[in-house]
Amino acid sequence: MLPLVICGTASSLQKHKSQTIQFNSSGVILEGTLDLPTDKGKFPLLVFVHGSGRRTRADYGEFVAPFLENGFALFRYDKRGVRNSRGTYADVDVSTENSPATIHTLAKDVIAAVKSLKHNASIDSSRCILVGASQAGWIIPLAATLENIYLTAIFSGPSVSVGEEIYYSSLAENGDYTVAEANKMVLSYQGIKGFDPIPYLGRLTNPSLWIFGKEDESIPVDRSIQLLKQVREKFSLPIQIQVVPGVNHSMRSKDGKVADYVIQILNWIKEQQNKN
Repeated sequence: MLPLVICGTASSLQKHKSQTIQFNSSGVILEGTLDLPTDKGKFPLLVFVHGSGRRTRADYGEFVAPFLENGFALFRYDKRGVRNSRGTYADVDVSTENSPATIHTLAKDVIAAVKSLKHNASIDSSRCILVGASQAGWIIPLAATLENIYLTAIFSGPSVSVGEEIYYSSLAENGDYTVAEANKMVLSYQGIKGFDPIPYLGRLTNPSLWIFGKEDESIPVDRSIQLLKQVREKFSLPIQIQVVPGVNHSMRSKDGKVADYVIQILNWIKEQQNKN
């Protein structure tokens, strides 16, 4: 899977409070940064879930300013075994063999962060939201079965198995096939699946948003959408799907323009809040 670099500056950010937070996940100490609005009160919390690669709390920087300005707290942390987080780094980029164990470990890290922050006096523990890209499409559905999660939002994330994603990437990202050709070819995949998110997707009873770039060269968008629709219909789940035409895995068009996925996610979350 192509590492999705989600970063940005907060140069327009108004004054806010930041705290360094350490939390324990199955005996391993992980570290991140909690950003809080300056107002008093309890805030809904966004916990950001990593994509593939040696990701750090520097990711998802473009979310900080707009969400703080709208009264949200945000927590971003260094991935297990990276920067200030201890433990052993592992990933699932080239093999299906370690993917079930690795995805489960990373999902437990996410929930350990959520549980530790629910006790923070500035956090509304009933409104913890998971947001992530790419590999987070596997981690978030599993994590949401381990703890009561208010909302989940995923962009450029696969709903296919690890094996199918690796096969698709070998065709469209690293091979000579077009996105359209690879989307058709992945339908005939008969190899080892590795981690498969479908059993966990069927348990997403709280609202979930999935945003895809139509020209994604790293994950099979057509197949991912097909699977999401099947699960949504079978279990009558509140899964919403949005497709952005002309953008790739990094949500960028050929001329480098970035899709407004941050605002899409913000608006969707606010819509869900207004419903209850």
